[in-house]
Amino acid sequence: MELYGIVSNAATTSLEPGRRPIARGKDETTEEEIFRSNPQLLKLLKSEFGALVVGHRQGDKLYHHLPPQPARIHSFVYQCSPDEVKEFSQSFDFLNILINAHLPVPTEELISASLRQMSQAYEDRRAFLVAAGKELAILLSGDLNQLKAILGRIRE
Repeated sequence: MELYGIVSNAATTSLEPGRRPIARGKDETTEEEIFRSNPQLLKLLKSEFGALVVGHRQGDKLYHHLPPQPARIHSFVYQCSPDEVKEFSQSFDFLNILINAHLPVPTEELISASLRQMSQAYEDRRAFLVAAGKELAILLSGDLNQLKAILGRIRE
């Protein structure tokens, strides 16, 4: 079973609890130079990403709801190809999961960023965003402020 998720937060922290990471390489011009000058950074920092599961695939069937089981602890994570994004976003059924999620980021920001990113898989980005906006208008008919906030952020 493959899970589909939308990144909802990311952070780089120190491996030592309570210690804050400090920016290095003030005079360096690229990230590679910073790590070359400070090789210890690879052993002092960790980056963590959180994702909200919005669907899954079992065999040939694609579902736009939560899977029957959570991800295995040693599962690998891959970025979807444009074709996979296009296939998944043919249905907007996943929007309900995003709308009702309780996340560390504003829901409006996550929804609009996700739709803008998904639209890049389409030749006619505007048509995709208009279709998404129509679906959101139905789902958020009782919350016009949230609808307006999202629509304002998905404009090209």
